[in-house]
Amino acid sequence: MPKKPLSISVMAHPSREEYFPYLRERLGNPPFSIDYESKGLWSNCRKTWLLHDPGALFHVVIQDDAIVCDNFRLRAEKVIEDASRIVGNKPFAISFYHGNKKDFADEAQLALTRGYTIRSRPGWGVAICLPTAVIPDLVRECDTFDEPQDDERITRFLLNHKMEVYFPMPSLIDHRTTKETPSLVGDHGEDRCAFAFIDADK
Repeated sequence: MPKKPLSISVMAHPSREEYFPYLRERLGNPPFSIDYESKGLWSNCRKTWLLHDPGALFHVVIQDDAIVCDNFRLRAEKVIEDASRIVGNKPFAISFYHGNKKDFADEAQLALTRGYTIRSRPGWGVAICLPTAVIPDLVRECDTFDEPQDDERITRFLLNHKMEVYFPMPSLIDHRTTKETPSLVGDHGEDRCAFAFIDADK
């Protein structure tokens, strides 16, 4: 039986419970890992990755401050198909969110003209997608790292395994503003939103 393209889980914190019904509706009622015990970012992140469906080819962990495009699953599965054709026969990651950091603005603008960009790092942790086959290694290796933030550990894993990151442009995921959802790790930098969001006109 062929594997389905994608499974989804949500990494969540109880302080953002008001967004849970929205995410359940937009994402088709995926499993949630909610950090009620406040044991730290990686502790909850690893639990969220372990919620993947082993019968899927890819799994995406979406954070609780995400804004989700219409028909996310169908669009995401099309991105997986396109990325597989472009990247070729090697493991790769996908980030369904590309932020608006000024350092990447020129690259992101060029990416809009061709529909994607490929980078060595995810840059943001809002919606990282990986082949399910690498998740056991991801969890095992990231458990040994000491970076405090989950996306930093995932970045280290991807660099260690030379896995490139494919970003569809415009992004399928946006990010609630800092005013709406203050960072749980004290990141008060640039207002966190997508460089370009596929449903921005709505």
